[in-house]
Amino acid sequence: MVKWWIVLGIAALALVVALFLVPRGGQGPAEAEEISLAELEAEVIPPVGKETSYGIPLSWDNAQTFADWYYEVRLTPEEATLLQQALKDIPTPCCDDTRITRCCCERSGFICNLVRSARGLAAWLIQRKDFGEEEVQAAVREWVKFAHRKYFLAKALKERGVNPSRYDLTTRGACYRDLCELPMRQGGCGGMGDQVQT
Repeated sequence: MVKWWIVLGIAALALVVALFLVPRGGQGPAEAEEISLAELEAEVIPPVGKETSYGIPLSWDNAQTFADWYYEVRLTPEEATLLQQALKDIPTPCCDDTRITRCCCERSGFICNLVRSARGLAAWLIQRKDFGEEEVQAAVREWVKFAHRKYFLAKALKERGVNPSRYDLTTRGACYRDLCELPMRQGGCGGMGDQVQT
């Protein structure tokens, strides 16, 4: 028969081991190191003024132009199919359980300006620049990373094993946090109206 004090001693030893050897707060070894957000942003996010494959340097001013192209550029059925193929694997950062090809707001008859700008750019690249699927995909990915940088910074932190909340960032979509009307620079969707909030 096992003595009660032996069982109690084993339980106390297990508790001590758990307290001192298991990382606290769900933080692994990678989180012990501080990551410079400025350095991470330089690595992950395309900077303002960066030259693009389509000849328009990255700028917040582009958001309105690209969003307007969503309504102005009319694609043929073949071009529309190419657009769908090019964008089908790009997550929508503001509601990242969907893709750029399907904004979560469209179920209610709306479309956010982040998605509108991405699709407008894609349509223009296909029709006016004769870009192929891979070229369109790369250009739109670059634009979306630029326009919704906080999401991609949070995602990069998560990929490095760091909890983004330590830096006041999250990968939870802006739409699901009621940030649709917030300017893109602040992690929002740029609004739902004709005027893009950058």
